[in-house]
Amino acid sequence: MTIPDVNQFTPITLEIPAKLNLYLHAGALRKDGYHDITMVYQAISLYDTMTISPAQDPPKFTMTVSGIDSNRIPADSRNLVIKAAQRLANIAGISSQALHFDLVKSIPTEAGLGGGSADAAAALVGCNQIWKTGLDNEQLMEIGGQIGEDVPFFIRGLVGIGTGYHQPVIPVDVAAESMRTWHWVLGIMPRGLSTKLVFDRSDRFISRRIESGEILSSQCDQLEKCLGVDWGNTPFRLLTPYLDNNLQEVAEDLDSDIGVALQMGREAGAIVSLMAGTGTTCLFLAGDEEHAERLADGLSGKNIFRRVVRAVGPVEGVRLKDQSH
Repeated sequence: MTIPDVNQFTPITLEIPAKLNLYLHAGALRKDGYHDITMVYQAISLYDTMTISPAQDPPKFTMTVSGIDSNRIPADSRNLVIKAAQRLANIAGISSQALHFDLVKSIPTEAGLGGGSADAAAALVGCNQIWKTGLDNEQLMEIGGQIGEDVPFFIRGLVGIGTGYHQPVIPVDVAAESMRTWHWVLGIMPRGLSTKLVFDRSDRFISRRIESGEILSSQCDQLEKCLGVDWGNTPFRLLTPYLDNNLQEVAEDLDSDIGVALQMGREAGAIVSLMAGTGTTCLFLAGDEEHAERLADGLSGKNIFRRVVRAVGPVEGVRLKDQSH
């Protein structure tokens, strides 16, 4: 294919949402090394931004990272952004174009909000635009699935159901009038938890339950349960009985402050207190914007959080920012 000239495109900036899990159920470790897992994603209005610009040393990809937790994020080939760009370049036959990725983080790392996967999705969307490869969202999602199980969700955003690594994300219809109606307060904890650590501990919990004679529900049962709920259009107050994260107990065992923080949210008046993903962010659901403001004000005074932010969902996935102004 024709290789675009590095000097023939204007730098582009992408807006990259975080995600939370309205539902997460992780099962036992399979023989292939992965877990049965069923998740309901919702994209929320906490955004990283990334600017992609020409670089002068093809075929290298370079990267700078600033913002929250930037000192903990590698800015080299270990980063999923670089891996995603290289994967797309290989597929599209791009071999001589150098790009620089300038990532500004607002999504904390190891916090259960999908920041690394979201940034990888942004690299796919942005490079697809720059290289004019013509790939559609479905194709980008398929490539994203080769990088990480959360990556495909961020291409579209809104609400989706995930069933694990190398499995497609099932889109959930969201009517326009249902958009931006969930009001969240996020309590960002001072420490993160690695996904591997959480799953390793979960495996031990599950082994003990199996040894005690408990029969675990199958992934088919979990998926059927999730598919039976209209996550995109049902008023959130009717969905609160379904909000759940079975890794929360595991994470609380690893970091007891998570349980303390979730209890603080309940005492402050949150409709639901729930842990995000594999932790450690604590999610507090509010009834409306005013309630979210009061809840955030009350929790901001608690020393247990390093940061308290408000967000709404669902929002769209990775998008190019309007640079006309």
